[in-house]
Amino acid sequence: MTLEVKIPYKAHRTQKPFHRDRLKVTWRAIVAGTGSGKTYAGAAEGIYWSVAYPGCVGVVFSPTYGMIKRNVIPKLEMFLGSPLESNPLIQSFHKGDMVINWANGSRTWLVSLEYPERAEGQSIDWAWIDEFRLVRDVELSLKVIQRRLRGSGAGCPIGAWITTTPNHPGSDLHLFLEDPERRNPDSQVYRMSLLDNRGNLPPGYVESVIRAHLEPDGSKGGLYLRFIEGLFVAVEGGSFAFDYTKHVVDTIDQSRLKYVRCGVDYGWDNPSCILVVGFDGDNRAYVVDEFYKKSTAVDDLTEAAKGFQEMYGAGLFVCDPTEKQTTQTLRKGGVRARSFEGKREDSIRQLGGRFHLQGDGRYRVYVHRRCVNLIAELQTYNAEKKVNDHAVDALRYVTWGPERRSPQVDFEKVVR
Repeated sequence: MTLEVKIPYKAHRTQKPFHRDRLKVTWRAIVAGTGSGKTYAGAAEGIYWSVAYPGCVGVVFSPTYGMIKRNVIPKLEMFLGSPLESNPLIQSFHKGDMVINWANGSRTWLVSLEYPERAEGQSIDWAWIDEFRLVRDVELSLKVIQRRLRGSGAGCPIGAWITTTPNHPGSDLHLFLEDPERRNPDSQVYRMSLLDNRGNLPPGYVESVIRAHLEPDGSKGGLYLRFIEGLFVAVEGGSFAFDYTKHVVDTIDQSRLKYVRCGVDYGWDNPSCILVVGFDGDNRAYVVDEFYKKSTAVDDLTEAAKGFQEMYGAGLFVCDPTEKQTTQTLRKGGVRARSFEGKREDSIRQLGGRFHLQGDGRYRVYVHRRCVNLIAELQTYNAEKKVNDHAVDALRYVTWGPERRSPQVDFEKVVR
């Protein structure tokens, strides 16, 4: 008996060429604006390969396991119509190993690129890399994936596709896909705009996002060209002197930290965010972890906060001042929380100063590379526009205050 499952996905005009070329181009890349439908196309393509080519082996790569759980798995389940554990097309889904065993003998691994060297493994037939621009080491990741794309022996086609918003010209991603001298000759970029996906988005969403990304005079600057039209362009005029190569670190020695605080920004249509920040004896801030998710109920936010308390010994949670009732609910749930009490302009100014080199030859804020959402916001943050700022707001809440704090103030807890 043949099992048929109808997938609720109809490719729009600019998604169709991407799917049509699956057997023509080895490396296909949807380089597209936010909300253009790139991840939907990537997920639909992954399901197609798994079902159409029995016995094939594929890997879905993402910057972190958290993004796999938040972005990739929900879309796969939406298309398939039920949880992975109980879907008729799937024999089993092992959460521990993060592997989907399909009923037709195909296998799909879900793998983080937080440490690309750990992504080495068996031969595979296909690979999908989602939000590639947020991967710390794009060059190494590409080499690892290329080494693995040598076929599993099941007689399936071999191919890879990337779905991502773009970054700047000259980046490793740009060089691989679009540099005229260094691009992979067996690759093709499929550009998608937010406007192409208008029919699948809520009323008013497109207009709202466009307004947020236009320049003050209404012109289309770098933010618009990158995040609406999906072009590799430089974004000028950021509010912070944030430099990925200087402020992002691979490891943080928690034994140097005197205490840990968390910053909390609330959202529903926009993401809620919790940042875990440790401070050393010189009041230097180290962002060690993040929670970042849309449509987060206060109970889920409370559980995430308590998890950080348990994991890091986090003390005070400094919260979004616009929703004091939510802060009170957190407090009732066992979270040591209070509202941010500073002024927005002052906290932005103080946070901005942390990104500048100090007299001791070091900066006053560092971010662990696992905090990909904060890093993404810091790269484009514009204090005048108040968009894409949820993690940044959480950071300025938690870093605001006197230049030196005693670790003995109320609610502080020494790092274990």
